[in-house]
Amino acid sequence: MSKKDDPLEIRNVSIYHANTYEKVRTVGMSFAKWLSEKRNTPVFRMVTVSAEDINNYVEKRLDQYKRGEITAATLQTDISCLKKIENLVNHYYGKVDWDIPTERSARREKWGLPKRERDKTTVQRGPAYTKKQADRIVMEVEKRYGRLAADALRFCRATGCRLESLVDMKEKGVRIERINIEAGTVSLLEKGGKWRTVKYDQRYDNFMRELKSRAESSGRKGPLFACFGTGEMSGDPDYSQLTNDQLRTIKKSAARRLEAMVKEIAAENGFHGRGIHGFRKEFAVRRHSEYIQEIKELVRAGDWKGLSERFKVSEQKARDMVASWIKAGEDKKERRRVSRAMDNAARLRLSKDLGHNRLDVTFAYVPRKK
Repeated sequence: MSKKDDPLEIRNVSIYHANTYEKVRTVGMSFAKWLSEKRNTPVFRMVTVSAEDINNYVEKRLDQYKRGEITAATLQTDISCLKKIENLVNHYYGKVDWDIPTERSARREKWGLPKRERDKTTVQRGPAYTKKQADRIVMEVEKRYGRLAADALRFCRATGCRLESLVDMKEKGVRIERINIEAGTVSLLEKGGKWRTVKYDQRYDNFMRELKSRAESSGRKGPLFACFGTGEMSGDPDYSQLTNDQLRTIKKSAARRLEAMVKEIAAENGFHGRGIHGFRKEFAVRRHSEYIQEIKELVRAGDWKGLSERFKVSEQKARDMVASWIKAGEDKKERRRVSRAMDNAARLRLSKDLGHNRLDVTFAYVPRKK
């Protein structure tokens, strides 16, 4: 059963993902430390926390945002985590009322919160790796840490997968049966228990075939990149005796190690701050460029039907795009308007490839040209 199958009262007191657990735990500990110092006591009961305490903490975090110490996204996440903790306290320990609105719009109105600005989170993570930079990192990782670690990075470049897919030891790890060579696709199980099937970059077709062949030869049926620290693929590691907490620790350790490999080599070569996410962005930039080119060809050919079918836009929008392009002629302003519509169509399809399904998210991966 997944999150979407549960009733609202169950979702309000449930945590479905390890990353969500870590966020809620981190925010809870940060709040507890702040309140302990404020009350000058090492311990306190959560049922004694008041709405005034929450207001004071949010005001403190809002001041940090205004000083540029945290982002709007971090501030919003903090409040969402406190709301989750309030629900959990009410469910397990006793009645509290922290007066945290459920709706984000109501939270913004109550505390004067800023809207989340994705453009401002892009800079700190950095742009996508160039092909030359990505090639360099993969080559050095293979030299220093072995083929399996390098293959994990190649897989990310080919599919735009998240780091979790590369390091998860359970169901979310990449598996041999989820690579469909004939269709040129990979199915990924990601956060929230959601599946997505993405066409992998065809430049990696030989890599995918070889990866699948090596997995079959070695008897690997579980996660393909488990134990990448050993350098080569072998049979499935035995995790049957490990608890979920132990598996989570192994997963976090693997994620940190893979990130460290990439950042170490990137720093040595003069480009910083992107880690594994830089490969996901590289995939997004390349895929967006391919989609734009495909859309332009369809529009110029007057193929509104193909445009509608391939990019899931309504027939009316597809017709309008084709007609507007023809009508624009040399009118630069009108051509810019049509180009913006084509860009949006490409981004909507890209967002599904990335597992987001929202156009606005793509600007963090592929900034729009000014």
